[in-house]
Amino acid sequence: MKSRPFRRGRGPARASKVAGFSLIEVLISLLVLGLGLLGLAMLQTTNLRLAQSANSRTTATNLAYELMDNIRANRMLASNYGGEITAAAPAAGTGCSTSDAWNPVAQKAEFACKLHQQLGTGAKANVVVGGDKELKSVTITINWADDKRWRVDGTGTEFVVESKL
Repeated sequence: MKSRPFRRGRGPARASKVAGFSLIEVLISLLVLGLGLLGLAMLQTTNLRLAQSANSRTTATNLAYELMDNIRANRMLASNYGGEITAAAPAAGTGCSTSDAWNPVAQKAEFACKLHQQLGTGAKANVVVGGDKELKSVTITINWADDKRWRVDGTGTEFVVESKL
């Protein structure tokens, strides 16, 4: 067996040509990460907007059915509920509830107060009571400024419910 002599003075092994990331690669990866985070922020903003809109629609639905229930409870005075109801703020220091809740005028005032509190100052409701004495139809249309918050040319969001008494 041949023996090899031990060589001294040999330096460390040479490094390979690709030892790390270049500055261009780091900048490109930061750009991709930044675009991804920007997309995530836009997604979160859209989610928040749509959640607020869904909440407003739910509120409008509940208000319309509450008014419809009041009209059903007062069928003999159903025609007194007709007309446009505009959102109105309650008197200072008072809430929306009234003591004479059976009266159609008081119920309309309470409904106008709830429209103001839950859907904003520009909310309106249009109540149409039609039909003969035995079978009346009621249509409640609620319009509020949900669409106007997000689009300048928006006409507002509308919810319509129809029922026979």
